[in-house]
Amino acid sequence: MRECTIQLEQKGDLDILRLDGSLDAYSFPRLESTLNQLREKERNRVILDCSGLEYISSAALGALIGFARRARENGGDMKLTSLTPRIYNIVELLGFNKILEIYATPDEAAKQFGK
Repeated sequence: MRECTIQLEQKGDLDILRLDGSLDAYSFPRLESTLNQLREKERNRVILDCSGLEYISSAALGALIGFARRARENGGDMKLTSLTPRIYNIVELLGFNKILEIYATPDEAAKQFGK
């Protein structure tokens, strides 16, 4: 498995994190650090572009739910986009698709922040 890389793109008050590789116990702390830095800057509108994600652990998904909750408490949200069928199946199997909003593209998720 390839280690997860993270690219950050800011579009106005939105932060788009493009994930590539495997998000597991070893690589999640880097994403966690990035999300914490955004939260410290009061940037609570986050889109995770998962088009390059090959694997995500259940622990990483659980932590993402915690970040989404805190973002919502601060007037924002975290939305997932571009999930491959394999990643979507994991999210659905764990029932996290009922908690995290999932969109086909980052543009679709960005439009939801405007509503």
